[in-house]
Amino acid sequence: MKGGDQVQDEEDDTETGRAAPQQSSLVVGLSEKSGLVHRSVKNASFASASASTAVTDTWHDNRSSIPVATIIDHQSGSYDIIAARVRRRRQSFLDDIDLDPIKLPRSTHTLLYTEPINSLPFVISVCIEALSILCLLLALISNGITSYRDFTNKVPANVNTAVKTAQYTAIFIALLMEEDIPTGLYLMQRIPRPYFIEKFPELNYGDFVYSNMLRILMGYLFLVNVLLLLMKARDVLQIFFDFVALQFIQQLGDIAFKLARMSMLSTSMKEATTRRYFRTEFRRPTLGWKAKSFFFVAVYLFNLCGLLVGMIYVSVRQSRGDFQCKSITVKFREDIWREAIVGSNPEDKRVLVYSNFNGVYAQDGSMHDGRPVYTERRKFDGTEFDTTPPSFNPFNYTVVIPAKIQYCKIFRAWVFMHENIRRSRDDNSDCPWLLRSEETGVFDIEEVNQMNWEVWQGVIETTDVRITCNECNDNEDCNLNGECKRDGSCDCSKDIDGRTFLGPHCEVILKDNCRTIIGERYNESYSVIDIDWLGSGQVWEAYNRPIYKYNLGSGNPSFDGTDDLLLLMYSGSRWFGLHFIDGAGVNIFTEEYRESTTYAIKNYHAFWDEVYTMSTIIVSDPVPRTGFTPVGVDFFTIGERGEQFGPFGVKLPLQLHNQTGRGAYRCSSSD
Repeated sequence: MKGGDQVQDEEDDTETGRAAPQQSSLVVGLSEKSGLVHRSVKNASFASASASTAVTDTWHDNRSSIPVATIIDHQSGSYDIIAARVRRRRQSFLDDIDLDPIKLPRSTHTLLYTEPINSLPFVISVCIEALSILCLLLALISNGITSYRDFTNKVPANVNTAVKTAQYTAIFIALLMEEDIPTGLYLMQRIPRPYFIEKFPELNYGDFVYSNMLRILMGYLFLVNVLLLLMKARDVLQIFFDFVALQFIQQLGDIAFKLARMSMLSTSMKEATTRRYFRTEFRRPTLGWKAKSFFFVAVYLFNLCGLLVGMIYVSVRQSRGDFQCKSITVKFREDIWREAIVGSNPEDKRVLVYSNFNGVYAQDGSMHDGRPVYTERRKFDGTEFDTTPPSFNPFNYTVVIPAKIQYCKIFRAWVFMHENIRRSRDDNSDCPWLLRSEETGVFDIEEVNQMNWEVWQGVIETTDVRITCNECNDNEDCNLNGECKRDGSCDCSKDIDGRTFLGPHCEVILKDNCRTIIGERYNESYSVIDIDWLGSGQVWEAYNRPIYKYNLGSGNPSFDGTDDLLLLMYSGSRWFGLHFIDGAGVNIFTEEYRESTTYAIKNYHAFWDEVYTMSTIIVSDPVPRTGFTPVGVDFFTIGERGEQFGPFGVKLPLQLHNQTGRGAYRCSSSD
């Protein structure tokens, strides 16, 4: 068998253009007892007749193992010459190691230039490569490459340390796993056109180049997919599962080639994969090889830098909260704490209805425990509360201090809190929570939307909180009532078929025929305030609902003949009738009171304006989500108040015939 192997090796050497090693000049493997002297013909001239020492050194090149016998004459002083030759031979050996023989890759990529274009193996290879590219492109689309906004929506708000470590470790693993780019570049660098034509004169070198360019393209599709997957990763196992899937797609060509060699595809594929092209060795060194080796290093560094820069960019933006929703709408249930502790005055206890804090909350640029802080915004238009009172302030309006929603590691929960509202006088914690989510480590506040929450009502109770992102991706997010702008906000300024739209998502509809409403009991009327102090055509609103003002003299005997002011204002979950007694005959809607009145309306807050005081004389039932106006909602006048009664006091129906569900108001005309 040994002889047979040797013959086969010689045949392969002949086929690939490699001569079998000659042993006439170098005698190999003879023992000392044979009596024969073995030496190199080239080194025989260095033998000395007096005293010599035979030193045998074995060198390996890429063709055979050659024992070299040298006889060093210590008296002739030729040791330096011998050593120089040894160093040169050693360097030659190292150079040969860098240029080991290579063969064409056993992959369907190779069949793209070794087989005729009208052959079945070529067609099968094209289909396999097309399938691989299709899968990689579908992965890109799935990863959010279709649009930047869609992709940013898929990037997690942030990830924990374990995932972040796995992300950066996976970058180096990806570069080690990816073979198409280095293989394609290496083949084109190692096999120049003359050498390729010398070996395979019947093949087209251009097809060889195109095939390797396709291989490189697939390699970069793989790396782009890897980067997007790492940016989207939320846990460690997900990263490595996705890597396995991508690696399988990339190796479809190699798998198909192996199946073809096992006659699993067709006879012609079997023949195509066993041709001499896959046994031919390329040994000849190319010019400038050392310079080209630096090129490969540069390509690896380029790929590494690209992946690292992309990942660092995402990590920095995650740490700043850029992938969190910038603005949210929060809706609390109508949970009530009847003796809320406000400020440092022990006597200052108020009825806290948590729905009074419903509305828009937006990031204020600060972070707490690695998550962004959301600060309450005005109920009028979702912008920041004014930080200074009006210069003309006859009614002593105060500045509203907004509530906050933030993450607290001490509780491992997202909390709702206000710096001036404490559960007890001794509560001096950094997170004086009033509501808190269940324990969680999530970075994205939208993920706590479906969680269980706890609420403080003098004791801890359970509740739920509804959180909605105010950003839009298309017009459907604006309920088709407005236009989604490039900054992700809805423009609700359009007036469609006599309808005005309010709210972050244009979800509140105000019909023109409901700008004035009529009460059934007295046939009195209320109208939307239409004074143009707030901007052209802007509706006076609170909590995304229009504000209605009673039209004096329209029929209610309690107010007609007075200068009193009655406003119907929404307060987060109910409508309230706020009665402002004005014995001095002051009209706050005159130009003289313009500054103070607009300040009061824009900075209206149901809790801090204490709507549960004696000024509230009318209250509605809780309003459904589609209750855009007071129409269709039952109302009540408030009678006796006190601890004996509920937080609203005794409620006396305003509906005609005291019928429940009838509603107290109707629109001034039919739609």
